Amino acid sequence: MTEPEPAVLTPTIIEPRSHELLPAIREDLAPFLPALRSVAQLIAAAAVAEFAARYAAPAMIDQARQMIAPAPQRTQTILVEEHTTVRRRVTVVS
Repeated sequence: MTEPEPAVLTPTIIEPRSHELLPAIREDLAPFLPALRSVAQLIAAAAVAEFAARYAAPAMIDQARQMIAPAPQRTQTILVEEHTTVRRRVTVVS
């Protein structure tokens, strides 16, 4: 009995599709391109402002407070010991 030959993968060449729709969309959106660019810039500026408000501003406030606040005074701790001695005379009748 003869064994069947194993299946062989044959390479397939895939041709890229033509992008006929993309130039048409570009032509349709061309009048709106300046507005789209300004909206993209506005979104980018808003992202930078949010980052500054959320992360950079608190760090800058802490730095400013450290610069404005006076330096803490050195404190010195002194240990004071106090001893009280009580003497009494007790007389016992025997």
